[in-house]
Amino acid sequence: MLNGPNGPVGNFSLIQIVESQVSYVLQLIGQIRAGKCREISAYTEATENFEAMRSEAAKKSIWASDCKSWYLDKHGVPASWPWTPSRFFEEMASPHLESFDQVG
Repeated sequence: MLNGPNGPVGNFSLIQIVESQVSYVLQLIGQIRAGKCREISAYTEATENFEAMRSEAAKKSIWASDCKSWYLDKHGVPASWPWTPSRFFEEMASPHLESFDQVG
C-alpha cells in the first residue's frame, strides 16, 4: 500500500519515503483515535486535482522523453513523482484535512 504508483521510486531513499508515508497515515489514523471521526478518506475531487497536477508535471520530466520504460502508463505519461524530494517530504509532513471526508 505504500509507495505505489506515482511515488518517488528511484528518485531518493526508499526508507525515507516509507517513513514519511507511514507518519502521514498515522496522522490520519490519529483523527479517528482522537474521536474526531469514525472514518476518513480523501475526497474524489482532491485526488483527481492532485493527479491532474502530477500528470502535467510528469509530462515535462525526463521520463517522458520518448523512452521505453515501465514508468510510462498506457498514454506515455510517467507514473512517478515529478517534483523534488523536498516537495515530497513537505507534502507528507501533514495531511491537508480539508481534502478528506471525515465521517462521524
